[in-house]
Amino acid sequence: MRLPRRRLLRLAGWAAAGLTVAWALPRPALPILPSTAAPGADEGVAWLQLLPDGRLSLMAPLHELGQGSAAGLAQIAAEELNLALEAVDLRSPATAALPRMRFTTGSQGIALHAAPVARAAAALREALRARAAQRLGLPEAALAEVAGGFAAPDGRRLTYAALAAGVPVLLAPGRLAEARLHSFDPRRVKRQVGQPAPLPEARAIVTGMALFTADLRLPGMAYGRCVPPPLAQARLMAVETGPAARLPGVLQVVVDAPRGLVGVVAETPGTLDRAMAALRVTWDRPAPIDAAALARRLDVDHALGQGRLAHRILDEQPAPGAWDIDLRLDLPALHHAAQEPRAALARFGTQDGAETVEVWTGTQDLFVNHRKLAAELGLPEARVMLHGRRVGGAFGGRAQYDVVREAALLARAAGRPVKVVWSRADEFRADRARPPSSHRIRARADATGRLSDWWHAWVTGPVLLTEMLGPPWLVGAARLALADFGATRGILPPYAAPRRRIEMTDVDLPVPTGPWRGLGAGPNTLAIEVAMEALALRLGRDPVAFRLAHLGPGAARLAACLARARDLAAAVTLPPVPGFGRGHACGTYHETSHVACAADVAVDPATRAIRVLRFCCALDIGLAVNPDRVRAQIEGCVMMAIGQLLREEARIDAGGYAARRFADYPMAGPSDVPAIEIALLGDAVTPPAGAGEVALIAAVPALVNAVRDATGHAATRLPIRPADLPDAIPSPAARTP
Repeated sequence: MRLPRRRLLRLAGWAAAGLTVAWALPRPALPILPSTAAPGADEGVAWLQLLPDGRLSLMAPLHELGQGSAAGLAQIAAEELNLALEAVDLRSPATAALPRMRFTTGSQGIALHAAPVARAAAALREALRARAAQRLGLPEAALAEVAGGFAAPDGRRLTYAALAAGVPVLLAPGRLAEARLHSFDPRRVKRQVGQPAPLPEARAIVTGMALFTADLRLPGMAYGRCVPPPLAQARLMAVETGPAARLPGVLQVVVDAPRGLVGVVAETPGTLDRAMAALRVTWDRPAPIDAAALARRLDVDHALGQGRLAHRILDEQPAPGAWDIDLRLDLPALHHAAQEPRAALARFGTQDGAETVEVWTGTQDLFVNHRKLAAELGLPEARVMLHGRRVGGAFGGRAQYDVVREAALLARAAGRPVKVVWSRADEFRADRARPPSSHRIRARADATGRLSDWWHAWVTGPVLLTEMLGPPWLVGAARLALADFGATRGILPPYAAPRRRIEMTDVDLPVPTGPWRGLGAGPNTLAIEVAMEALALRLGRDPVAFRLAHLGPGAARLAACLARARDLAAAVTLPPVPGFGRGHACGTYHETSHVACAADVAVDPATRAIRVLRFCCALDIGLAVNPDRVRAQIEGCVMMAIGQLLREEARIDAGGYAARRFADYPMAGPSDVPAIEIALLGDAVTPPAGAGEVALIAAVPALVNAVRDATGHAATRLPIRPADLPDAIPSPAARTP
């Protein structure tokens, strides 16, 4: 990607100014940012411990969000140590147990942690081999690896339990460079890695054990909740506490005006609900949201009419002349809509006469919450401990500090443990949804039918450059200097074109926005793939062949996925009657994960209702540590894509997000499940890459393109409603580009 010199100088100037001002301000003004650094080669040493009984303790260095990444790391550790998976105790750490954890996002859990886990486990194996050789009086090379230990040529065996001799074994970092890795050795027949395996916590999940924060109970625990502001900019003015405070079972009504916090602590959840309903809170509300003004702010054509957009990603001047395609695509905001509402349980205590606090919560970033809470409470970080719990769905929305803050402040005020579980209305109202976006894509082919000019302009709200990263002045300065790096993810098409202009503007919105599964790769790949489909049809070319012809030699893995998805789909012939269609799409995520999808849809000519019949996906993420979990992630992406096609839209009214319950935000359900076929094209040589959100970037455009094939309707917005489709569905032979 070319970075123009003027933009580089502007970015450097803003960075220098920002650092100077930040250094001059008091310490709390500095942003508390997530740890983005990949784990070092030696960090795996802190995650593993051989227990006295020969089992392995693995302190999961990532947050378990339902994706199964921690279980995949357990498979890798078991592979290196020749253990059964059942012999690995997978544990969720507290902040005191590890020096740090990287925040879990971007499908990077396995990709970043597989090698350090494998290296540490292999080094532990070799340290145990040396101990066994010393015990048996043999050279290390003479010992063969067997399940859970080593065997001598004369048949003598030493298990890990015998080598531990009743004492936990920790590894010194010194042997890390010496160990040969079994997990990524293509010559080795593997027992764990690359094999389907159940989740270690599967039984606990289905039997209702206390894996989630909301299931926890502590002695003397009370229940709390806070009143959310009606809009992010609202300021607390007055609170009428009497009716709520007088209810039996209400322990305390907490009002902290400087922090804008109003909450209730009660003995039971039912009492808490009644007390929350009895509170009367007055807010200094900002002006109601003007829907027309919001639509104009997000209108890409309005922005283009005002002149150059704020950020040029590529700045190659297109040739003059008419465009072969000129498309507009508007995408709505999307809620995270996780099944588990946010929850946190806080307990204060004392140690050596000083205040301490423990918090249990499910999050994507335990350590940034830890640092923020210590700063909020004015406590040394050593006196604050956070315990990570399993998360019931995240999709990019569980890095926030809000619920941890509320539980801790209510518990401190009440003088007893307090558990806060957000209501479903709280979840929707305060959700930092994926921002809406508006895209304009123009493309042209030369006389030979080759793509020659590409112009993609779009307007969106902030994705990563939000208040979560720092105070408004700092975030504002950053947004002036550079494009939101979450919004630009996936913006570079994999197709060769001599001239490409890509520009964007991220605008302030009156509702909170933030990271959503795939960040900008979802809407950007959708716009790219819809445009490539339209251009191929405009030129009378087969859309898959047209894509393949424009993929360069560096995209061989993506090309293989596209060809495989096409072949999977071609195994079934669609009826040559109106209303049936097939669409294709592909994409690369994080430059390491490659995917292609093909979707078959049927549109009822009478009702124009869309039904997804069949979905084929070819995915190359290198080594799939647990193929079953990868397939499960793909299936989840398919269902989320169907939801985007048919129903999902985070509506915004005068007061913010309009949804208060799942009925207000319908998603794809069991009746929408199509036949799904999946091909995993990775190998045992290429290190594992991310899988969690990869399929989603190609799934949505494949569905949109299938609807176009079935009806001739070129979508200009999502979701596609029956009223958007033509009154008469044309026959396949009668369709025109």
